[in-house]
Order: sequence, then structure tokens, then C-alpha cells
Amino acid sequence: MMENTRAVYSQGLRDRFLTENAESYSEEELLELLLTFAVESEDVKPIAEELIQVYGSLSRVLSAPHDDLSKVKELGSSSVALLKLVGFIAIRDNGPIVSKKTPAKLAAKGAREKPHQLFPPSTRSKNKATSPKSPRRKFQVSNGYLLAFDQLARILHFLLKNREMKRINRKALQEDTGLADRQVESLVSMGSAMGLIKPVTQVLTPAGLLVAEHDMFIEKTGSLEWCHYAGAGSFRNLVWFEVFNHLLTQTPPMTQKQWGEKLRSGLAGKYSKGTITKNLSGEVYFIIDAYTQRNFNKLELLQRSSDDCLYRRRYTRFSPLVLSAMIYDFCAAADTHLFQVEEMAVAPGSPAAVFGLDAASFRQQIEGLHDRGWLRYETTHNLDQIRLKTEFSAIHFLTAYYKGGEPRDSIKSSPGGMFQ
Repeated sequence: MMENTRAVYSQGLRDRFLTENAESYSEEELLELLLTFAVESEDVKPIAEELIQVYGSLSRVLSAPHDDLSKVKELGSSSVALLKLVGFIAIRDNGPIVSKKTPAKLAAKGAREKPHQLFPPSTRSKNKATSPKSPRRKFQVSNGYLLAFDQLARILHFLLKNREMKRINRKALQEDTGLADRQVESLVSMGSAMGLIKPVTQVLTPAGLLVAEHDMFIEKTGSLEWCHYAGAGSFRNLVWFEVFNHLLTQTPPMTQKQWGEKLRSGLAGKYSKGTITKNLSGEVYFIIDAYTQRNFNKLELLQRSSDDCLYRRRYTRFSPLVLSAMIYDFCAAADTHLFQVEEMAVAPGSPAAVFGLDAASFRQQIEGLHDRGWLRYETTHNLDQIRLKTEFSAIHFLTAYYKGGEPRDSIKSSPGGMFQ
């Protein structure tokens, strides 16, 4: 009787897929449907959900090594063979498995890119890092150093003490912290990359001031979420941006060495061979170390498979206030209060993109924020869009996160995004 019930349920999934809009299916539902062709006698929904949670996306499951999939006790040889066959067909016929469309709104702003193109044009048109006045991307964020959060805290502490100053020179930072000049330079660069320190003037940004006051060692989940969004979402941070918006979304899992080779190929002709040879491996290692050995490890975003390949795990445990801040900041950078959910879900640099969410998962997060009254999720008349509330901005939500309570509209906002 149980087997008959499951067979009926599986057939129902297939019938619905043929009669409904397939674009509305989440990656978990698509994987569940696929598994029903190999497993008739079991409930495959928990298996699909677990695989997506572990590997981060459907494309990652389909491109996972055969040996790794075989270790999942719920998957038999037929299931593994089916997954590898679908993955092989997709890659052979279409290149890396990417079903994402270029966002129409961003394309209209001159941000059209090819589906599998590394190092595309900017998508955050109003971000300083991508404006005509500052077109260059920052190749080196780390300058050969690793992201030592305790040492960065010493920089933040000094900047907090001197928050009234409009400009702080590096020598003063060096004398106060006792760190070498080159190390101070690198820490300031990392702080700037994460949206905490203003470049050139070396003073705290509004977000940096909140972090320095309430979480100087950057240990809270919300602080790490914001810093990841700022670092991986900024087009200016060349290697960091490419890793999380292209390498981890458009290519199968790779080893650290393969990451370097892929990036080196994409950078060829854009930078001198000497610059690439000297600095690329250090920047790649900086990112891997930050997400596997340092504070960012708490987010569990970057994982290693048994064959030492790196892949991203989808992140859904957001601090709602911080996620709201990200969405408001991303929209401010695009100079809009209205965004299609599916467009933001695939836009490089968006909160959805840098945390590995597909449209369905991102939509669930948006619905939660709508229920809290922090934005509007509009679905009537065939709409599927986010409408921001004009009285709020990113700083309202970050302030509420660190100081407690609801976001208030009495705080002075920062037009053009928090990175302006």
C-alpha cells in the first residue's frame, strides 16, 4: 500500500511538471522529481532537500563526483547513474549547468553578460567601484596577508577612537597598533573590501562604525553575513567577486589549483603575466583560508569534497534585519526601489547570488521580510517583485540589528548604497 501511495505521488509530480510553470519549481522540487525516476519505493523529498543543503545547488549535485554521491546511503547505483547522466548531458550540450537568465533591468543599464563569461562588465552601476570615475578593479585585496580578524579589530578600535577625524594616515595606525606598515595597509584594504573602512581617507563607513561599536572582532553571524555580502558582492574586489559570482556558480567543483588555472585564463591579457603569476595564488588562498579557517567558516559557505574540490553550500540562516540591509543596499546601488525577484536572484553581486540562493529559496526569504512589514512582496496581477519602502535604507536595518528593536526611519540614510 505504501509503495502504491508513493508511486501515485511520484506520478503526480511528473504530471504537475508537464502542466504547470516549471520556472516556479525550486531546485529541491526539481531534484525530487528527477529522483522519482530512479527510486519508486521511497520518499525522495528528504533526500533531495539534504543533497541541495550539502552541495548548495542543483548544478552542484549534478556535477558532484561519482564517489561522493555513492557515499550517500539513500542513493543507489541507479540514482547516482541518473544524476551523473543528466549532468553529463547538460555540460556536453550547453557547457556548465547554468539556468540563470541575465537580469533585464541590469542589462538595460549596460550590464549584459554572456551566461558563462568570467570577468563580465559591472552589474552595480552606481557603485563607486564600477562608475566611470573609478573603472579599475582591485586585483589585490590581501597583499599576501591572511584575514586575521583579531588584528583587523585593532585597526577598527583605533578608527573608532578617532571617529571624529575626516582622514587618518597609515602612520598613525601603525604607531597605535604596533603592526608593520605593510600589514596595516593590507588590513585596511581588507576592511575596505568588506565595506567597513572608506578607501583613501581610512575612516569608518556607517556600517563599519556599527561593527566597531558592537562587534569589533566580527564574530556575530549578522556581521559575517554583511561582510561576506560586501566582500563577495563588490565588483571592485576582483578575485573575491569572481569566485562567488562565477567560479562557484558556473563551473563544476574544482580544487584550489584548478581555481587558479581558471582565473588565470580569464585574466590573461587584462593584467601582465608578472602580476598574475606573483599575486593570483595569494588572493585565491586568502579567500579559501578566510572561509575554511577564519571567522567566515561559521557561515559554512565554502566546503571541500573528499577529493579536495571546493564547492558552495547554500546559505538560508539569515539574520532578517541584515538580509533586509543587503537588499536595500543592492537596490540603492542600482538606483531603484523596485526589483523583480528572479532578476535579483541571478544578478551577480546580489544577496541571493553571493549566498547561493535560487529564485524559489530567495522568494521564501522575501516573503518572511514582507510578513515583518520591512518591504513589500507583490504577487498580484502576475507580478513577482520586491518593492522597498522609501522611509527605510540599509543603515536603518543594520542599526536595528546591532542596537535591537525595529528599524526606525529617523536615521539618516546613505543615498546610492552603503559603499558610497
